[in-house]
Amino acid sequence: MNRSIREVVAKRVKERPELAEYQAELVKTLKKVAREARHNRVVYSGSMCEIVDGEPMVASLMVSVPEVVNETTGESAVTSLDALMSILTPMDPGRRPTDPWRRVGLVDLPEAGRAARTEGIEDIEIPDDNRSYRAVMMQTFVPFPGSDPKVAVISASTPQLALVEPMLQLFDLITSTFRFVRRADLDMES
Repeated sequence: MNRSIREVVAKRVKERPELAEYQAELVKTLKKVAREARHNRVVYSGSMCEIVDGEPMVASLMVSVPEVVNETTGESAVTSLDALMSILTPMDPGRRPTDPWRRVGLVDLPEAGRAARTEGIEDIEIPDDNRSYRAVMMQTFVPFPGSDPKVAVISASTPQLALVEPMLQLFDLITSTFRFVRRADLDMES
């Protein structure tokens, strides 16, 4: 995996030489994202980095399917919309525009149905570290169809705090394309 990340970044730097000074940081960041993805049962992950007005603009999106039963505690995961909405808590904005805040609500995804969503500015803890970072964050919790007791969690984030509303709009557009695909449908496409 580490070699493929280095190769992908090297290819991108060849295409976009202005990224050369960020190459080591991009590799480091993508390795970290990949480690987190594996640890968090991520089934899809995408990242982007563009240089805008001489500054890097980054964002990432992950789709994970958490365990239905916590292996450590034996507790069942929350999977119904009502239960999800009861544990997701809004947070009022602080004094500064970059202070944490969170909206909570229901959304309709065209091909996946109703889902619970949080969006706002969050302080995100760095795994295995005592630090955190502040990011624009959207999480959409999509219950699996039928009686399957699972939830797909679509998490999108960016550190671009000055672009909170445009980034939330972008995350919403991307998330609205989410759909469940049955394995049989994939086999027929092959």
